[in-house]
Amino acid sequence: MSGAFPLTPSPSGIKIQSLQPTRVSLSHNLRRSVRTTGAQRWLVTADWVGLTRAQFAPIQAFVIAQRGQTDSFTMVLPGHKQPQGVATVTPLVNGAAQSGRALATKGWSASVTGLLKAGDFIGIAGQTKVYMVTADASSDASGNATLTIEPGLMSSPADGAALVVRNVPFTLALAGDSVEMAVSPPVIYNFSLPLVEAF
Repeated sequence: MSGAFPLTPSPSGIKIQSLQPTRVSLSHNLRRSVRTTGAQRWLVTADWVGLTRAQFAPIQAFVIAQRGQTDSFTMVLPGHKQPQGVATVTPLVNGAAQSGRALATKGWSASVTGLLKAGDFIGIAGQTKVYMVTADASSDASGNATLTIEPGLMSSPADGAALVVRNVPFTLALAGDSVEMAVSPPVIYNFSLPLVEAF
C-alpha cells in the first residue's frame, strides 16, 4: 500500500464499472443456464483534461511510483464522498458470522427513514472491499438497520466493526503496466487512468 491518491486537481470525470463474472451456456433448445461464483470487483477510470505541467506533475509522479501493477493505494471517489442518505452517526456491524447480501447493523439514530439510499457505497473496518447499498435503508426504534448490499459479503466482519459511510476509501491498483500521457502544445496534459479494485 502506497498511501492515498492525490486528488488535487480533481479528475474532470470518473467512470465506475462493476465486474461480476458469470458463466452462461445455452442448451440445444436455447434455454439459458447461468452460474456465478459471487466474485465482484469495481473498475474505475479517472480522466483529467487540460492540465498544465505543474498541475499534472504530482499525479504523474504518484502513478509512476506504483511500479505498474505492483502497489495499491486508496482513493475516495469524487462525487461519492457523502452518502445520499441522512446517515449522521458511525454505525456498527450487529453480530458476528454474517454472510450473504444482507448486513445487520446497529448504532444508528432511532427511527430514521433513508439512512442510506440505493447506490451509496459503504466500507467495513478491517476489510478493503467496498460494497454498494442496493435498497434504501431505515432504522428501527432501537437504531438497528439491515442493509441490502452487493456483492455479498466477501468475508464475515467482526461484531461491532465500524461501518464507513462517508469518504469511503477504495483500495485500487493500476489496471496495467503501461502508463500513457497525451501532451499537446503549449504543454497541456490529458490523462486517462484505468484502475481496478485490489482487495
